Amino acid sequence: MDTDNKNSDLILVTGATGMLGSRVVYDLVVSGFRVRAIYRNQMRISQFEKNISYYTDYPEKITLAVEWVQADVTEYASLPDTLKGVKTVYHCAAMVSFYKPDRPLMYEVNIYGTEKLVDACLDEGVQRLCHVSSVAALGRTEEGKMVDEETNWLPGKKHTGYSIAKHHSEMEAWRGMYEGLEVVVVNPSIILGPGEWTSGSPAFFNQIFKGLKFYTSGITGFVDLRDVSKAMLLLTNEHFSIAKGNRYLLNASNHSYKEMFEMIARALHVKPPSVKVGKPLLGVAWRAALVVAKLSGKKPLMTKENVRNASNETLFDGSRIEKGFAFKYRNISETVKEVADMYRRNL
Repeated sequence: MDTDNKNSDLILVTGATGMLGSRVVYDLVVSGFRVRAIYRNQMRISQFEKNISYYTDYPEKITLAVEWVQADVTEYASLPDTLKGVKTVYHCAAMVSFYKPDRPLMYEVNIYGTEKLVDACLDEGVQRLCHVSSVAALGRTEEGKMVDEETNWLPGKKHTGYSIAKHHSEMEAWRGMYEGLEVVVVNPSIILGPGEWTSGSPAFFNQIFKGLKFYTSGITGFVDLRDVSKAMLLLTNEHFSIAKGNRYLLNASNHSYKEMFEMIARALHVKPPSVKVGKPLLGVAWRAALVVAKLSGKKPLMTKENVRNASNETLFDGSRIEKGFAFKYRNISETVKEVADMYRRNL
């Protein structure tokens, strides 16, 4: 694997040890870029190596090619030195939670962390920012109509805390653009890829393998992890002059949770969830989960917000990047098979 530095520009990746950040770092390194990456503690670098071990037999070589810096986007004082000499920032750091007591911390990380990062980028002369937002930061349409980049956020709508956090985080990135940064934003749907199998979308594979019996009526969008990283590099490098100042919704295809769970079950060679849970029963379930959580002192297994998400039927249009550039999404059914194989190898 060629990890020689072919590009003299220094790139910083925040959230570098998460599922998406790890892939972005990997793709940058193998493409010959000089990469500096933020980590919170040494254990997270071990998680980075585990994340990229699904793509390479030599994760240690990738890790050694990265300049690791211990920093925190929520602490401005740690950022100026971290950004010294950096031309481009890929901002992947974010917190995801649908548990209401987590909102203050989630706002601190997602909104104020982005605010401080943008301020530091402006102060240190960083030129480019690729901000990872989410389809959760976009508005919603009438039933049956697709959400795209032009779908406006409506403050009066019922939004989850996560949606609010991602929307205002994205606004900080756009604020940076008006103050001198060159910015491109990506809004991925649910990202499918390997990672920590007990959280995020990788947990779908873990739960279904272990015998998940239930599914909900919702419909949403899905995109391959590799495609999100590929899009970020494409938009921020060779096509940046065209892409800057725009957002790109990244979504390969839309599926019901029933369809997605059946795909995952087939790929794992297990029985698919077969019991549909409607909104009334879900309402009972999240309230019961909250009672159990209060008694146990642990976070609830489900909340009002993620139950609402699981029941929503929202279609996403990710075609802008395909129409504007030589870019094609991977087939999600193939992605599911590949991630399922990765999960089974992890057992």
